[in-house]
Amino acid sequence: MMAQKLVKANPGAWGFVQTREMWSTDEQIHLRPGHHWLFEFSDGGEGSTCEKLFSLPQLRRGMVYKGTRFYNGDHALRVKRWLHRVVEDASGLTFEEWDPLKDADDSQTPVPMIINSSELCGAGFNLQEVIPPALETVARSGRRTRSEGLRQLEGMGRKRSVLSGDDDNELRSRCE
Repeated sequence: MMAQKLVKANPGAWGFVQTREMWSTDEQIHLRPGHHWLFEFSDGGEGSTCEKLFSLPQLRRGMVYKGTRFYNGDHALRVKRWLHRVVEDASGLTFEEWDPLKDADDSQTPVPMIINSSELCGAGFNLQEVIPPALETVARSGRRTRSEGLRQLEGMGRKRSVLSGDDDNELRSRCE
C-alpha cells in the first residue's frame, strides 16, 4: 500500500494528509470526517520527493527529524507548499496557498515543510486553478496589451485552486 502512494509522490504532484489538529478556528466550518490538508511535493534531490530514508535499528523507537517522528522504513517527503481551504467557500473545495510568513502563529513552532511517508494518504490527483474574476473580465474584454494584463495581475491575491466534489469524497474516504 505504501509503495503505491509513493509512486505518485513526484515533485510538482499534489498530495494529502489527514488533519490531526486545526491550523485556525476558521477551518472548523469545513470539518467533516476525513478532513485533510493538501500540499504540493517538492524536489528532495535527484528528482525524488524523498529527502531522507530512515533505516533504524530494530531496538530504536524512532527518531525526531525536523520536528517529525520517523520509524524504520519511513521516508521524509519534502513539501513545496501547503494549501488551505478558503473561508468564503462553505463547500470546502476551494484552496489557496498557505503563506507561512503571513499566516503563521508566532507562539507556535514553525510548520515543517516535510511529511512522514507513513502519514501520506494519497498523491497524484488534480486541482483546477481558478482565474481571479477581475483577470477573467480583462481576458474576455478583448484587450490584449501586455502592460494592461500586468496591471490586472498586481494585487490579485493568492492563487486559488478547486478540488472536485468527487475527488474530495474520495480523498476523505482514504483519511477516515
